This record gives sequence, structure tokens and C-alpha cells, in this order.
Amino acid sequence: MKKIFVIFILLILTNSSYSKNLNSYKDLDLTTKPKKVLSESKTKAMWNIHETAKECFEHPEFGKGFGYKLKKQKEDYFKNNNWVSPFYNFAEQDKHKVSLKRAPKPLEIIKLNESYGEEVLEANSATDYFQEAAYIGRVGNSDENINEIKSVLLDWAKKDALRKGINVSWGNKPVDWQMMVLINSILTTTAVIADTFDAEERKILGPWLNKLVRKVAKSSWMNRQDNKAYLTSYITLIWGLMIDDLKAVQHSIEVVKLAVHDMRPDGSFPIDTQRSGMGLKYNSDSYGYLLMMASLLKDATGKDLFNYEVDGRSLHNGADFVIQGIMDPSKTNQKYAISCPGAGDRWGSIEKPSTSFVKSSTYLMVYVSKFPDYKNSDIVVKKYNETYNNKYLPKIKSEPSRVFTLHPMLISN
Repeated sequence: MKKIFVIFILLILTNSSYSKNLNSYKDLDLTTKPKKVLSESKTKAMWNIHETAKECFEHPEFGKGFGYKLKKQKEDYFKNNNWVSPFYNFAEQDKHKVSLKRAPKPLEIIKLNESYGEEVLEANSATDYFQEAAYIGRVGNSDENINEIKSVLLDWAKKDALRKGINVSWGNKPVDWQMMVLINSILTTTAVIADTFDAEERKILGPWLNKLVRKVAKSSWMNRQDNKAYLTSYITLIWGLMIDDLKAVQHSIEVVKLAVHDMRPDGSFPIDTQRSGMGLKYNSDSYGYLLMMASLLKDATGKDLFNYEVDGRSLHNGADFVIQGIMDPSKTNQKYAISCPGAGDRWGSIEKPSTSFVKSSTYLMVYVSKFPDYKNSDIVVKKYNETYNNKYLPKIKSEPSRVFTLHPMLISN
């Protein structure tokens, strides 16, 4: 009996993604089946919720949302350990002169309007600044620009910006979506110039960012298959790669693997595509964050999540569905969209969905750059020919609200 018990424990450890120590990138697990995978019957029931639910989200729970307990690092950790940018560095000859807009004052206390679709204007302005700062951090050739960006980041940290009001009041009180977008832009800007911070600067900036990212990582929603959940994991991944928290990196990997298990064979995401006129937009958000996680991981570590496959479906399928939506929004949206009075109908309808996602789906250029022989490459290049192969890509904004704080040029070389 004791022998059987020992064998059973060994089997559990063998099949656990966290069974081995994470000492370097080579220890990251991209192949083991993740925990919490739905049964075959529940997976198929989730795929068919558009046929059984009368309105969006009026269906059984398929994969409860979950957060992640990110490690709280001590000041000495930030002081004694250099940061590494997970982003590809531009060569000096590829950089050019560019100027920053006026820096935003630190937003210390946020007053959210929690009505669907409403946003805090000051937060949008701050996000715009940090998006631009991230861009300049990549392609700017001026030390003065870098020092100015660092000064703004350190000022926000010293003022303990975003210390109050960034969480919503409902559910498990996750960090508000717009606030996550802002935090993502701040973290991305930091990560782009990560290796320029000295010990004292990291000591100031590190604990503040750590606190914000911990709040983001802890956030969870009703379903794990939610674009906000994928954004949460993307932020966690950037942080993990920048400060060398490999457990955080592994967590984000598990999220991507689970997403592939939950994805329909045609590359669509069941929870997001049900959302009426915003079905394609939210589906594109979900795929975009997953694509960015896989792309960043591959560039930073050499580990390739695009190879993770479940019964013939992988992240490659996701690109196909987004492109299908771009080419024929009405027909594609009608496949899975249902009535969604509180979370989708405002910006469109089942038959005439919002097409704001088309602009932000330039992230497909990242996919094409990594897979030039992709069957739909010509479609993507033709659609976005004004930005393709352009070293100095402009910022992309989506309407009615922005989707990504990180332009595709920051993800891939």
C-alpha cells in the first residue's frame, strides 16, 4: 500500500507544471497539461453556449476566474538585482530624434465611473503619454529623453500614484480594466528602458510597481476565458521577465495553455464571442494578449508557446478567426453572438458589430513577421500595408476605447 502511495505521489509530481525548480529559462514548462482543464463534455458545452443561453453570461460557469499571488519583493531585491528588458533592442542606426509630449501629473486617487463603457479622461491622457514614452524608449536616440521618462516614472513612484480607487466595487473587486491598461503602459515603459535604472532608482520604482502588479495579478473575473484575465497575465509576464520572477512567467504560460484548451477549433473564444455587437472586438482583445504573451516569451527566452497544441488547435487558429472577422464582420459575428444588453449591445448589434477591433488588430503583423509563410499573410499585409515593414510604426488607437497599450513594434523584431 505504501509503495502504491509513493508511485501515486510521483505521478502527480511528474504531471505538475511546478514540480521542478525554476532556475533558468530552460526550466520553464511549455508542454505539460495545465491544471483546471475542463472535461471534454464541459468544453463542448462551453463551445455551444451561444445555442443554449438566452443572453450573454446566462449560462453555467465554465472555468472559474482565478488570480495569482505575485511575490512581494523586498527593497534590497530591487537594489541588488539588475532589471532586464524583455523587448528587442533597436540598433543605434535605426533610432531617430523624437520629442515627448507634456508629462502627466501623478494620478494619486482615482474616482471610477463603473458604468459599462465609461472611462476616466485623466487616465487616458496618462496612458497616451506612457505609450509614447515606451515608443521613444525604443527608437529615440537621445539620453535626454530617457532621463525625462525616468524622471516621470520616479515622480509617480514617489507620489505613490494609483494608490487608491483602481479597484471596482463588484465581484472580487479586481483592478478596473482602464486602470490595468494604464498600469500596463507604465510597466511597458519601465521594461523598455529597464537596464538604464541604477540601484537607487530601482529601489524607488520597484516596490511601487510591485504593489500595482500584485493588485493586477490578484484580480479575477467570473470566467477565466476573459480578455481582462489575459491582459492580467500579460502584465504579470512582463514583470516576471523584467525582474527574473520565473514563477510569475510560468503562471502566464499556464494561462496561455489553458486558453488553447478552451478555444474552439476555429480559433474563437466562447466567452467573448457571445457579447453581441462587441463579440469580435473582445475576441480580438483576447487573442491579441495571448499572441503578445507567446511572442514576448519567444523573443525573450526562446521558448515557443506557438507549438502548444490540443487536438489540432493552437494559437495559430486564433489568428485565422480574427482575420475572418476582419474580412466579413457581420457573418463572422453572427456565428456566436447573442443578445448582450449590459456588455456588448451598446456599441453594435449581432448583425452589425463594432469594427473598432480592425485598427488594433495590427498586432497580426507580429504573427506574420514570425510566420512569413502563414496562409493568410497576404491578407494581413494588404490590410495593413501602410505599417508593414515600417520601422517607425505610428501608435494605434481603437474606438470607442483603446485595446492595447503596447504597439506591435514593441513586441517583436
